[in-house]
Amino acid sequence: MYFNGRKIKLSFSRAKYQTVGNTVYCTLQYTVNVPGSYSDAIAIVPNDKLTYTVTGKATCNGDDVFNKQLGREIANARAEAKAYKQVQTLMNKQVKDVIKKYYDMVLEFDEKSDFIQKHNAEYVAELSK
Repeated sequence: MYFNGRKIKLSFSRAKYQTVGNTVYCTLQYTVNVPGSYSDAIAIVPNDKLTYTVTGKATCNGDDVFNKQLGREIANARAEAKAYKQVQTLMNKQVKDVIKKYYDMVLEFDEKSDFIQKHNAEYVAELSK
């Protein structure tokens, strides 16, 4: 399998904010750029750009004075953290799926290899009589 030197990257679009009472919402659209990986047998993740949307929320505590800018920064940070968590979950699932496929292929090859070794040893023994 070939992996190029690039890394998984998230690119965020401009944040969209909405304020409702003492709560600020930040909606981020983000693109996941996954480097290509190639194998004759298994494709891990296509070299596509996947786009998702997340929302972060910041609510002002009743004891605090509402600060719209601070609310935006907190909501944005929460939305960004949520995006990274989503991609982390997605990529971990992909890796587990690939590992399982390779493991299954190795087990199948082990069975074939054991059979051929035994068969050929018996064949050679028969020829040697």
